[in-house]
Amino acid sequence: MNVTESIPDFEFSTELNEANEAFGQTLGITAYVEGYEDVRFWTKEFKKLELEVTVQEISATDAANGKGKILKAVKCGSIILGVKSLICIDSDYDYLLSKNTEIYRSVFCFQTYAYAIENYYYNPINLTELCFDAACVYQGLGKNHLERLLVNWSGYIYGRFLQYLDEENPDELRLIEASIDDLTIDPTPYQDMTAHTLSSEQLENFSNKGLCSTNVFLYFRGHDLEVKIKTLAGQLVYKLITQKITDIRETHGENSSDFIREFTNKKKNIVMLMESRTDFPTNHCYTLLQADIQNYKAQYTSF
Repeated sequence: MNVTESIPDFEFSTELNEANEAFGQTLGITAYVEGYEDVRFWTKEFKKLELEVTVQEISATDAANGKGKILKAVKCGSIILGVKSLICIDSDYDYLLSKNTEIYRSVFCFQTYAYAIENYYYNPINLTELCFDAACVYQGLGKNHLERLLVNWSGYIYGRFLQYLDEENPDELRLIEASIDDLTIDPTPYQDMTAHTLSSEQLENFSNKGLCSTNVFLYFRGHDLEVKIKTLAGQLVYKLITQKITDIRETHGENSSDFIREFTNKKKNIVMLMESRTDFPTNHCYTLLQADIQNYKAQYTSF
């Protein structure tokens, strides 16, 4: 990637770090991210590969947070990408649609490949197990209840999602959003698969980027899925807890109060468990994200 040689406004450059190190000040590697929640996500991803990186939200040096602020800062030279000056951003639909490729091509730019970090935290794969953990109950439902729900939804909406990516038609977007709103903890079977009009070449392009009929939940807007999946997971935990309390009452009768109190004191907040995930399910997007960090580490240690 070609980067400007102008003096940065915010002192976001590898050269500044190296100048300070000449005077005995070790500033290390800094990565700028979209917001506060991204600090947690990217710090842990770097640490998994034993990289100590100071991750900061962009508003620490600018008037606001957001991906747009980061991209603008890079394009105008306020952030000069380098070995010790990195950026980490959500892909949104850029990866699928090959947008902003000049920036993403840099080894010093990291992206989620999935729509956003929320698509990792609220990935339905292994989510039912987290609900069991939250409720302290490991029986009563299939171990892949939420997984099946979102995989089935992905299959149903896949054609509409492809059409939306191709046309950016707001009507298609509203239909997808409505289908998310309609999701319930006890789903009814979908009637049929939705159609699309994409060419075989377009389909192959999306397939090569990992998108298929079983994983739309990785690529659709993470904030919308976050709201619904929080609701579904909360309902599942409530259902498990309610059934367990009924079982305790049936077992202990008049002596059940203490057991119920002990049980309810042991439950955990499912949202906190989801947002504390660090072992993300293996998928195309996460494999690419980790490979980017590994590639950077290999090049960085050779400087």
